[in-house]
Amino acid sequence: MDKSFICKLAVVMGIGAVVGFATYSGNALLVIIAVFIGILLLRLCKSKTVIEDERVYFVSEKASRMALQIFVIGIAITGAGLIASKNELKDVGYILSYLTCILLVLYLISYGYYSKKYG
Repeated sequence: MDKSFICKLAVVMGIGAVVGFATYSGNALLVIIAVFIGILLLRLCKSKTVIEDERVYFVSEKASRMALQIFVIGIAITGAGLIASKNELKDVGYILSYLTCILLVLYLISYGYYSKKYG
């Protein structure tokens, strides 16, 4: 294990302990302060040498696309199922369907933008 991983692990464990104590004692301000200090400490633990190549970008693009496809299909099927049911969750189904449409339109716009920029 490298020093960066050990540093991050120590910070996360410390944040978890402080947040757990603050939650137990009912101190919401301490939770917020601990999270912000933890974010700053995690930034300091960040390794200075980052090696990224085309393969990392390619894998990231494939993972992002797969996550988007699974999410869109999941909320579309859930929304259609809720709309088809005859209960009080019909409105939630409509909201999920609208969100699916918005997400697909956003994807098409960004795809067109990047297609013109890089294609």
